[in-house]
Amino acid sequence: MKKKLTTILLGAVMLLSGCMASGNTAEDKIIVLENTKFNLDSTGVMDTEKVLTTLIDIQPPPAFNGNPYDTAGIGWSIQPLVYDYLCDFSPFPERVFKPSLLESYDLDGTHLTLKLKEGLKWSDGSPLTASDVMTNYYVNLGRSAFWTYVSSLKQIDDHSIEIEYVIESPLLLNIAFNLPIMSPTAIYGEFAQEYKNVALNHREVDPETGTYKITTQGNTLLADLNNRMLKYKPDVREILASGPYIITNATTSEVMFEENPNYRIDLNIDKIRGLRAGSAEAFATSILEGQYTIENGGLSPDMSYQVDKRFRDTLRKIYVPEISQIGYVFNEAQYPVNIPEVRKAMSLATNRDILIQIAEPGSFLSDTYNTGLTPSMIETYVDPEYLKTLTNYDYNPEEAEKLLLSIGWSRNAEGKWVNEKGEPVEIEIATINSWPTFMLTAEAMSTMLQEFGFNIKYVPMESGTVWTYLNGPDHTVGGVFLGGAGTYAHPWEAFSNLIISPRIGLPKIPKGEDRIIVSPVSGKEYNVSKLLKELFTAMTPEEIESITEQLMQLTNDLCLFMPVVEKAAPLRVYDVTLSLPPAVPNEIQENFYYFGPMNLMIAKMLRGGEIFFVEEIVDPVE
Repeated sequence: MKKKLTTILLGAVMLLSGCMASGNTAEDKIIVLENTKFNLDSTGVMDTEKVLTTLIDIQPPPAFNGNPYDTAGIGWSIQPLVYDYLCDFSPFPERVFKPSLLESYDLDGTHLTLKLKEGLKWSDGSPLTASDVMTNYYVNLGRSAFWTYVSSLKQIDDHSIEIEYVIESPLLLNIAFNLPIMSPTAIYGEFAQEYKNVALNHREVDPETGTYKITTQGNTLLADLNNRMLKYKPDVREILASGPYIITNATTSEVMFEENPNYRIDLNIDKIRGLRAGSAEAFATSILEGQYTIENGGLSPDMSYQVDKRFRDTLRKIYVPEISQIGYVFNEAQYPVNIPEVRKAMSLATNRDILIQIAEPGSFLSDTYNTGLTPSMIETYVDPEYLKTLTNYDYNPEEAEKLLLSIGWSRNAEGKWVNEKGEPVEIEIATINSWPTFMLTAEAMSTMLQEFGFNIKYVPMESGTVWTYLNGPDHTVGGVFLGGAGTYAHPWEAFSNLIISPRIGLPKIPKGEDRIIVSPVSGKEYNVSKLLKELFTAMTPEEIESITEQLMQLTNDLCLFMPVVEKAAPLRVYDVTLSLPPAVPNEIQENFYYFGPMNLMIAKMLRGGEIFFVEEIVDPVE
């Protein structure tokens, strides 16, 4: 990853050097941040009363409520501040589950034993026991993959739970531990009993997969149960928290968090202020006004430059791996991108090296082999030499032209491509109109393809409609997140995300049948359903690599997704007195604490004693 970053930065310098002719220098456009020290030396005195302001994403009041299962409730961005986890996970620098609420866990084949720490409490002082964890698992029936693999769930005592799975997989720990504990039995217990009834009496083993699925009657019961539970909308100030903070106030612009008086750890930061981003303009204004202590929001290249320039003496910045990517999906059900040669020609006629320069900070060139895996995943799970056996779809307009000629397409008198019938063909590229990386790269890509001779219709769309449109059958090419693996950090997640996505337009398969895909290059049949199942259960690195390479060959042949950007979130720290875990400036981190959504990172740092304000700094700038 470090080599990739260096290449891109050098490319940026070369691109910006073109400004010199107009009176600007490359140095005018590249800001060197002076503050590079993250773990601060201090006099030994922490300032626990200083408020940390972080970025949050919630619906504003009055919709905002305390039901974490409601879309307007305690959502993903603030859950880590209010709720704790059984274990904290990170794949960096190696795959690890660090016990949080758990004292210990043991996975032996298909049997998982959990043991909670002694003395755990909810924020009102009531005991947090194994009963609450059981309730949490039950109410997530239909919301989590957990019940797809669990054959039995048993509470042994107030601190112990035993789980039996139907298959063996290294990913079972991710599935067991990725749910925040946010369902106290005192509140959700009655609902949990109804969910338990569905789990015990309305699931059946799918003979094709060997895992569980909910029956038709079970889904009917589940839909009614979900609707009834979502009517519960408590005040956010009255919820029971298992995590580091409770909510004391919420307005349309911010949420105030104060230390949970019954949390198991004495925190180094008593209060946190969560500030909503609002519009792009409002977010930028808040940053330039110095309202944030720390944030990782998306900024355009120009605004990022303005922020770096304004805070060049104090700002600290690193890149956090997301294992996600932004690119352009081809809908296999729509003409003309249902033709593999057209998809491949569009990839070859797109100069991704240029697109990466206009993407948001934290954007790194993704996989030009169009396998669906991010470069960081490829580096982790596949022999680099294997890539050389695949087709590289990096910028090559001559090869793109050969592909189109091979299917009978030709250029008309105006130099525009027409199909084998001599008919002009319009190709739509749709994307969200308010996200800089999507909007800027889609517009530039449209221009490139127009200049190559394609008839492109660029369609920027509002955020409220674009995702529904791209999940439907009518789009042709769309800017999307796809092939990410931010939850499990495993190829199974990336390929499942890609191949099962409705955005690539593969036909629905009859119930009970496997997904069979024929390579348009070799004619080889791939049982994708079987391969994904084998990848999920693969226990050795050799097994994982072998199956991953087979799926990479298929996705390379299909070319249904053209990745442009591997995302790494730029984490910006504005307050010079905030101490954080050690980090390397301007590089993608490989550190336990620097992985996951930002407020989950903050929560992990709080539990590890790795984040605090110092009253006096020793050598703030290295």
